[in-house]
Amino acid sequence: MDVPVVEDGEDVADSLAFLLDCYGPHPTVAQDGATALSLLGSHAFELVLLDENLPGIKGSAIARLIVTTPFAGPPFVVSTTGDSEVGGLTRLLDVCLRKPFSLDALLQAIEDARMWGQASALQAA
Repeated sequence: MDVPVVEDGEDVADSLAFLLDCYGPHPTVAQDGATALSLLGSHAFELVLLDENLPGIKGSAIARLIVTTPFAGPPFVVSTTGDSEVGGLTRLLDVCLRKPFSLDALLQAIEDARMWGQASALQAA
């Protein structure tokens, strides 16, 4: 499973990439919205880890594009945010992890994405 880690905080991005690498998914880090949009347009992903507060564009704007763009198979979108209020953002997301979140919460999001991907594949068949 290839996973873009869209996170402008270098330490957070590196930590998430390291943990994903240890537990199976193959991370690619994008530290700004433009890089994330380019990455999302070039490859089909099953899971996207998406920070809300990015330079140049909000994670919610990227999530909105993911939801409204006809991808081959839309990815499972996980917000990773330090914001205490996410409001209407949750309707665009499959999971919202509030920073700091636990390794167990991250692993559960990965498992949820795998299960969602399998269910989507079965529906398409």
